[in-house]
Amino acid sequence: MPSSNFENEKHRRWVYCDFLKDAGMKLKVPQLTIATAAVFCHRYFAMEAPPQSPIVDFDPVEIATACLFLAGKVEETPKPLNDLAHTLHTLQQRKLSASTGKSVTQQDSQDRLRERILRAERSLLHRLGFDFNVEHPYKHLLSVIKSMSHVGLIEDDCTRDLAQVSWNFANDSLRTTLCLEYDAKHTAEAVVYLATKFLSSKFELPQNWWEAVHVNPQVSEAIGNRILDLYEQSDSINLTRVQPSI
Repeated sequence: MPSSNFENEKHRRWVYCDFLKDAGMKLKVPQLTIATAAVFCHRYFAMEAPPQSPIVDFDPVEIATACLFLAGKVEETPKPLNDLAHTLHTLQQRKLSASTGKSVTQQDSQDRLRERILRAERSLLHRLGFDFNVEHPYKHLLSVIKSMSHVGLIEDDCTRDLAQVSWNFANDSLRTTLCLEYDAKHTAEAVVYLATKFLSSKFELPQNWWEAVHVNPQVSEAIGNRILDLYEQSDSINLTRVQPSI
């Protein structure tokens, strides 16, 4: 039976991932920026606070907002602090109104939230050790699919469907801590491996096809099972419809 700590961490991860999805859509930031923000969030909550760092109790969505703020700078898609504070206020207000029917004065709340976001960003910078390097699986999964097409495993007209489903699985993997446990290349191989099963009715692959493109089936199965577990945990996950170029 899962421990209460495990369940608490899973719930917290669900909260900030949902927030990043909603805030990212509201702010119209690219998926890559949302993905980087999610990785920063996972790293933040997985790491111990540095010695002598001030103890501040931040709400997970405040940390998520700071991650989105920082990710915008890292990915060169920055959003003004005021826009972040306004989005955080709007989404928090929506949640508060739904649960209690109460409201908070917007100006007072946004002034406070701007300060909280900046303080959360300082905490984030120290927790990450100013390491902003993030590698995502997207370019790797496209490379795997191109290799599959090059060696004749799939027809050219199947590559787009395979890329789309693989891309969706990669997006959904951000709700897990796989990015902390596996490198981006292994995750990319796994989402393509999983997508070939999902699309098995559209094309048939030879036995042991993965050997031709150097995909590790054991690692891919392990990662794929973690992603599939998400769909058993909740019916609320929607695959993100992104049109990859291949």
